[in-house]
Amino acid sequence: MTASSETTASALSALESLARDDRLGRARILVLDATTGRRLMERAAERPAETASVMKTITCAAALDVLGPDHRIETRVLRGGLPDEIVLVGGGDVTLSRVPGDGETFYPEPARLDRLARLVLDALGGVPPRRILLDDTLFAGSEWRDDQWEEEDRDPGGYIPRISALQVDGDRDDPTADETPRSTDPTRRAGLAFAGFLGGAPEIALGSAPKGAEQIAAVRSPPVKTLVEETLRSSDNALAEALARLVALASGQEPSFAGLDRALRAALARFGVPLDGVELLDGSGLSAGTRVPATTIADLVLRAYRREGVLGHLDDRLTRSGPHGTMSRERFVGANSVVGDAVRGKTGFIGSVHSLAGVVRTAGGADLIFAVFAMGAGMPHDAEARTAVDDLVAGLHLQGDALLGVSDPVVLDAACAA
Repeated sequence: MTASSETTASALSALESLARDDRLGRARILVLDATTGRRLMERAAERPAETASVMKTITCAAALDVLGPDHRIETRVLRGGLPDEIVLVGGGDVTLSRVPGDGETFYPEPARLDRLARLVLDALGGVPPRRILLDDTLFAGSEWRDDQWEEEDRDPGGYIPRISALQVDGDRDDPTADETPRSTDPTRRAGLAFAGFLGGAPEIALGSAPKGAEQIAAVRSPPVKTLVEETLRSSDNALAEALARLVALASGQEPSFAGLDRALRAALARFGVPLDGVELLDGSGLSAGTRVPATTIADLVLRAYRREGVLGHLDDRLTRSGPHGTMSRERFVGANSVVGDAVRGKTGFIGSVHSLAGVVRTAGGADLIFAVFAMGAGMPHDAEARTAVDDLVAGLHLQGDALLGVSDPVVLDAACAA
């Protein structure tokens, strides 16, 4: 055996050891050559399983495709059916902010409720309305996934609000914070804030405008490409769920949990992504019942890498490792910081999976597509499984060139992932 072949064999052995690490549990793994799409390493890659927030790559890809990168979400005010009555109509923009002026908010460059109120007062000749109806009917179905989501995810952890087409600041108690308690009534919170900007102590109630009612004011969200970037950066569940429902609505489906499953699957089909075993219970990845194989995620990332259609926007907005990147500072620390800025991707975590999917640049300058899911019951956020995922991806950076030199993929025993 030559020195070169010995080096390759050693690198392959090291990578296999990382991919078989017991800390990964019942892992699902797929590594592709970004240039050719050829499979290089796999472990139970066809087996559907929960994704956690890696699911957001699907939601964001569909939003870019169906809504368009430059689409903006409108929040409108219409004249009501009675004198001195207006209707605030939610359009699904959860980034709409109650923070006045250019004050700090969690979301970048949001539409502002105080500006909408000024536009309304201008249209009404400076006289506040006596009654405000709140129309949050754009989204259909349940506002909470009772069979999958935990109530503590609203308070105190504050990972997600109740789903409403009319809310402000993702219904955060603190509009500047990521994790902060959410309310039991996001629509009313938005209405109270709006009334405060209008003045005059108007009556507030749920309702809708008569057909053909005049629009008197509107504000618009940042473009979808910006909302996608924020969804991937902060892994914001409220924003992902809203985008998924807007995709469903624009696709002719009911903007509900059932409708978003059909709409997101249809988008994946248009991309040409494999759909075997795919079952999407929400748009955020919080649901442990979601089922997506590593093959689906890796293929989507590959198409984004190749900039097919609008998917180049997805690749551009994946979070990046390194001291100046947008990936969580909890990732690729210690010895794994050797990756520098060589990794871009989407992370994910729920109690049964630590996930990471994206692109890694090897030491030799090649790009590899990867999807890695560490599976197991009751995983804490800081589980060793997360470190094992980072170890494997760092290994791909350091020694992944060896995979490019073998004719057949490294197929690991799927039985250990059962």
